[in-house]
Amino acid sequence: MDIATRHMTADDLNALKGIDAAPTLNSTADRTADRIEGLASFLGQKAGAGLVAYALATDAMPELLLGYIIGFSVNQDAEIIDLVVRSDYRRQGIGRQLIKGFCDAFGDHVTYLEVARKNRPAYQLYLNMGFVEYGNRKAYYQTANGRDDAILMRKYGSISPDIKLKS
Repeated sequence: MDIATRHMTADDLNALKGIDAAPTLNSTADRTADRIEGLASFLGQKAGAGLVAYALATDAMPELLLGYIIGFSVNQDAEIIDLVVRSDYRRQGIGRQLIKGFCDAFGDHVTYLEVARKNRPAYQLYLNMGFVEYGNRKAYYQTANGRDDAILMRKYGSISPDIKLKS
């Protein structure tokens, strides 16, 4: 399967519904509509930045949106807000490809993100991609079973400052 990534546009928003609509993601229609509306608003902002990953069309399969990453970029610093990969295409390097593309395109100095402490697969992916912890937000996320901490992470880019903060 050939995968291509490119900058996200407003035209991609309808295709994003297919990711949340996948039966294994257990999303509600309301949550999907809210997410799409939020992403449209985010992309409309000057600092909004995003990439999408598509499986290229073949004779046997039409083009298929596999995932997206969205965040913002200001003065060569970036923050990843959301990374989503179709559940049936996870653990195939798509998330890694999206993160690398986002950091290369938008995070010349530093790229920041936060991840729920209990989301071990995502946390491990970020560590493997060179992100390091620099803080946390206690009880930041509301979950079905109470609350979860947010781990704050960052990765220095190609134009890193000479003095790096302690991680």
